[in-house]
Amino acid sequence: MATTLHLIMLALVGGTLGQGNNSDYKQLLACILGQLEGGVELHLRDSGNEGNSLVHFLMVQGNNSLKITLNQDEEPQNTDIVQHHLYMFENIRQMQEILKSLVNTDGFYVLVLENPTATDDIILLDFMANVWLEHKHSRIYYVQLGINRIILYNPFQQRFVIVKDPKTYGEIYKNMEGYPLRIYIFDSVYSSVVGDFDNNKVLSVNGADAKLASTVARKLNFTAEYLWPDDEYFGGRLADGSYSGGVGRAHRGEVDIIFAGFFIKDYLTTNIQFSSAVYMDELCLYVKKAQKIPQSILPLFAVHTDVWMCFLLVGILGTIVWLLLRALNLILLIESIPDGSRAANISYFGAARRIFIDTWIVWVRVNVGRFPPFHSERIFVASLCLVSVIFGALLESSLATVYIRPLYYRDVNTLRELDETAQPIYIKHPAFKDDLFYGHDSEVYRRLDAKMMLVAEGEERLIDMVSKRGGFAGVTRSASLQLNDIRYVMTKKVHKIPECPKNYHIAYVLPRPSPYLEQLNRIVLRLVAAGIMDLWTGEAKERAKWSIQQFPEYLAQLDVGRWKVLTMSDVQLAFYALTGGCLISGVAWMAEIFLKRERIYFMPRISI
Repeated sequence: MATTLHLIMLALVGGTLGQGNNSDYKQLLACILGQLEGGVELHLRDSGNEGNSLVHFLMVQGNNSLKITLNQDEEPQNTDIVQHHLYMFENIRQMQEILKSLVNTDGFYVLVLENPTATDDIILLDFMANVWLEHKHSRIYYVQLGINRIILYNPFQQRFVIVKDPKTYGEIYKNMEGYPLRIYIFDSVYSSVVGDFDNNKVLSVNGADAKLASTVARKLNFTAEYLWPDDEYFGGRLADGSYSGGVGRAHRGEVDIIFAGFFIKDYLTTNIQFSSAVYMDELCLYVKKAQKIPQSILPLFAVHTDVWMCFLLVGILGTIVWLLLRALNLILLIESIPDGSRAANISYFGAARRIFIDTWIVWVRVNVGRFPPFHSERIFVASLCLVSVIFGALLESSLATVYIRPLYYRDVNTLRELDETAQPIYIKHPAFKDDLFYGHDSEVYRRLDAKMMLVAEGEERLIDMVSKRGGFAGVTRSASLQLNDIRYVMTKKVHKIPECPKNYHIAYVLPRPSPYLEQLNRIVLRLVAAGIMDLWTGEAKERAKWSIQQFPEYLAQLDVGRWKVLTMSDVQLAFYALTGGCLISGVAWMAEIFLKRERIYFMPRISI
């Protein structure tokens, strides 16, 4: 601690002298460090380095927080503040002693060689290559004080380049000179793999993600070596602490870039990182589609319940209005319209019954056999006929529609309704359970989270089991139902619940840290801003709709857009109604005979 304070005071006193001897490489190094986020830890061999002009210069710079240590043999400990490290070496031999300590972290290393010689370039180049091969670490600046220059290693050309500005590091990865990168793609929403299963070799990749991977490879000039996908594509953290699938490969550094869309979320590891968001998607639930309404009762569901309720209500109100008109006409002694007939003495109850029957005859669009004897009632009957025509046209058009596009019983459309059905929720990826419902205050979400069960897909896919058996819900991405599983939706086998609990940004995954992230983001953001990714994903969705033509068994079940010839089976309800009416009339006839009730016929019949 005393040595550190001594160095700080010495720097403050001799700051002017240090700045007076600044050279261009010092200003360049200060500019580079100023663009790096976080602090810098300065590792000195001993207190004798305090007289170094570069040390003085760095100590008076205020762009970064500076921490000074005198023990550079130990592996640096990362903290929230210090991310970058600067080492001072007298010769190349001392630099080689810390080769194992240069682990690939998020920060940069600055290795300062105080007394370089003419033969050090070959040894230094070999040192740079070893760091790259062992750790895939390229964020190392080499400062040669004797010749006042800063250099970087270009692993693609296997040579060092002189740093002329802070952008030199990024320029190296704009052209990788055909360098092979391990690319991981599997069958996902916007990607598919064609391969040789016997030799576990990827032959070709397709989809929007594959197009973007090809574009990035062409722009950055690298050779894509596609890895054979694991059985568990996305993967995640297992119960024993290990990682599987793509997350596991990135966690262990076995891939360079995963060009398959991952939700930007916590996968319980800090050894992976995401690219810029490429597109968005929802995590939704789906259930078996509700059963089709039988044709025998289909006309009852041709219109909504509120229309039927309105139809019945208007019929009842029409009867009441007619009865009130008749009462007013009789009380006010309004003269009736003569029609050449003689009215019989009919009780008030009989007249009311007659009005009730005539109202419903008019309302269901049956011809009126006898007009009422008052002008006001006839006007009312005419208006009732007009409204009846409107309702009848609505019903007829609805009937024509339901026979062409069959109706289904009501589906589950909210998460609350799904909770009320008490159906379990099956998931096929452990990452779905992490935060789909977890962490919400809603009682519905908590109950749904308790119903989730992780299952492994065998020969029969989960969505196929839902479409055939039902009784449980599945979880998948919304885009998956629009692409890979669109035939289940178009043929009305599964139903996506419109209320989706999660909405995610989708991005690609790289090991942390990755030197390719900056250039990858540069190309991805340009493609997204230009709408190219929307074009590719839109083409995928349209192509998925066309692919339904390849499945004759599914095409035969499609009712959308087909002409339908009505048959006798489509009008079953009418015959059921006729049969029921005949049976009821027969029972009434038998009851009259059994009770020996006399019928009184009035001839001629006179309007009342």
